[in-house]
Amino acid sequence: MRIAICDDEPHCLGQAVAVAEEYLKDRKEKKLSLHTFSTSYDLLEEAEKTGGFDIYVLDIVMPGMNGIQLGKKLRDAGYNGKIIYLTSSEEYSLDAFRVKALNYIIKPITKEAFYEALDEALDLIYIKNEKSFVVKTKERTVKLTFDSIMYIETSKRTVIYHLVGGKSVESLSMRSGFGEAIADLLDDKRFVLCGAGMAVNLDHVTEIENEAVAFGDTYKPFLGKKACRELRVAWSDYLLDSEG
Repeated sequence: MRIAICDDEPHCLGQAVAVAEEYLKDRKEKKLSLHTFSTSYDLLEEAEKTGGFDIYVLDIVMPGMNGIQLGKKLRDAGYNGKIIYLTSSEEYSLDAFRVKALNYIIKPITKEAFYEALDEALDLIYIKNEKSFVVKTKERTVKLTFDSIMYIETSKRTVIYHLVGGKSVESLSMRSGFGEAIADLLDDKRFVLCGAGMAVNLDHVTEIENEAVAFGDTYKPFLGKKACRELRVAWSDYLLDSEG
C-alpha cells in the first residue's frame, strides 16, 4: 500500500513525514510505503510512471499547481486513491468534495488527526479490495476480486473477465442473460454496463474516446458512440461521488 505526501513547505513536509513514519511503524502489519514530494508536478509525474498511489496526503496551498488542482488532475487521469488534504482552514471544502477528497487534516498536524484519517482511508481501501466472487471455468474454479477486473464482456454465451495485467478468465456457458450473470458486480458502483454485452470497472478507466474506452496504455476495447457517451457520464458521476 503506497502513501504519497506532498507539501511545498519544508517544515510542514518534515512534520507530516515524521508523523507518517511513526504511523508506518505502528501499522507495520499493513506493509505500507511512504513517498514524499515537494511539488505537485513531481507527484503527478511519479503517479504517471508508477500507476498512482493508494493514499494522497496533499497540501492545498502550493505554488504553480495547488492541491485542489492536483487532485483534479489525478481524478481526470483515472487515479482513484484516497485524498486527504492538509490545510490551515476549511474554506476549500466544496472544491475538495469535487475531487472526491476523503478528509481534511487541519495544520498544525496532530498525531491523533493523522492516524484517524489514515486509518479511515485504509479501512475503506481494504473493504473495497477484498470483495470477491467465484467463477467456474471448463478447467477449474477461480476466485476473482472485484478490484482485479478491468472489464467484462460476453462471447458465445460465456462471460469473459479481463483482468489487470492482461490475463482473462472465461466462464462456463451462461444460463441467463449477461446482466443477470454479473448482477453481483453491477450492484457495486464501480461497475457499469456499456450496451448489452460489456461492463467496465470505472476504477480502471483512464480515458474514454468517441468509440473506445482505455485502461492504461495497453487495453482499449471498442464501443459504439452512444455507449461511450453514456459511459463518459457514468464515469464523471463516479469520480464526483465523495465515496467513489
